[in-house]
Amino acid sequence: MKLIKRFLPGILIFIAIALLVGVLFVSLPHHPRAEPPNFDQYNYRNSPHPGQQENKKEDLVTQTVNIILAQGFSGAIIVVLFGYIWREGKNNRATHQENFNKFVTISGECSGHMASVSARLENIEREIEQSKQLQMMERRG
Repeated sequence: MKLIKRFLPGILIFIAIALLVGVLFVSLPHHPRAEPPNFDQYNYRNSPHPGQQENKKEDLVTQTVNIILAQGFSGAIIVVLFGYIWREGKNNRATHQENFNKFVTISGECSGHMASVSARLENIEREIEQSKQLQMMERRG
């Protein structure tokens, strides 16, 4: 009895999902739908020379705009994403340049400090050598 109470919610969810899938499966059409035929390719009345097509050379920008406009909502999303990426790239380049300038400034300051520390270490090394020599002279004498 406890086992049934434990698994009852899972069983009910499984039954509900199975019913939902069954309803969707029955309500969907089972035959594929083909696209309507393209009658424009068979329409020779508008063509000045049957069998020959006009060579319209469009520039790349016009072709790209026509492709995007033909896509509808997807084309609008592409344009918006392009604008967003372009703006973010511009902001990232400005931030990168600012960070690079900060890095150059900090690097110059660190180089100055490192030169100061190096000079101090050399002075300490000389003092240690002098005190070593002084101690050795005192032990001999």
